[in-house]
Amino acid sequence: MEEDCSAEALTELRERQPSALELLQVAAGSGLAAYAVWALLLQPGFRRVPLRLQVPYVGASARQVEHVLLLLRGRPGKLVDLGSGDGRIVLAAHKCGLRPAVGYELNPWLVRLAWLHAWRAGCASSVSYRRENLWKVSLRDCYNVSVFLAPSVVGPGLPAPVGDCR
Repeated sequence: MEEDCSAEALTELRERQPSALELLQVAAGSGLAAYAVWALLLQPGFRRVPLRLQVPYVGASARQVEHVLLLLRGRPGKLVDLGSGDGRIVLAAHKCGLRPAVGYELNPWLVRLAWLHAWRAGCASSVSYRRENLWKVSLRDCYNVSVFLAPSVVGPGLPAPVGDCR
């Protein structure tokens, strides 16, 4: 008997149109869920950064990674990627022979994501991702430094880029 009641209720739910209040509740719930994802995944990286330097994470495209690797071709030594995000450039440089390859990122969730990508590629023990402020990293022993950041972070006092990587 209970199966008949549940089947009738399911049929009734399928035929009924949602009200405006129900649609508003779904929209509000979706917005709240999106905010929760933003607050948990992206906001931690912004907490220690001054407001003028806060930029959203935008991963490098495959073409941009290829351009960085073209600039690094034939160069030996350690690679450091400042603001490494999800670690694409570090992982690609390691696969091209630059060792050690180290990425520095402030957002702990992106550091974990980078480590996950390296683990899936079988390079987790060979590359390194560190949660550190890129302005406080020592670059004494580095010959290859990659900085793929927004212009507001890099600043006006730095020299213009050598080539256009668009």
